[in-house]
Amino acid sequence: MNPTPHIIPSALLLLAAFFIGCLVGYLLKRVFGPKPAGAPQAPTAATPMTRDLGDPALGLLDAPTGGQPDDLKKIKGIGPKLESVLHDNGVYHFSQIAAWNAKSIAMMNARLSFKGRIEREKWVSQAKALVKANRA
Repeated sequence: MNPTPHIIPSALLLLAAFFIGCLVGYLLKRVFGPKPAGAPQAPTAATPMTRDLGDPALGLLDAPTGGQPDDLKKIKGIGPKLESVLHDNGVYHFSQIAAWNAKSIAMMNARLSFKGRIEREKWVSQAKALVKANRA
């Protein structure tokens, strides 16, 4: 009579339990473990969210001056979604866009992945016209 017929099923059960334990541990670590250093964390009252405004030549702002941003949708080619993206990147006023030069346009194209859209749709000249109309 063989005294060890239960070794193989017992070993398989132990192996299965090991792999299930590894999977559960991995999932718990992902859910409850510390966040990696490079992962963005939600801002709290103790650590307010700050934006990288990049090159000062772009004239980017943390918030609109005067409390209210201009309606950037008045520029042909800027819709509600793009206006929101521009606000997220510190552009709130026609005067900011009107002040862009070729270097600034290239930097903003790269920042927003527009590939020449600013030049094609002539945002700067439209913004200059709107600034002039607002002053009159």
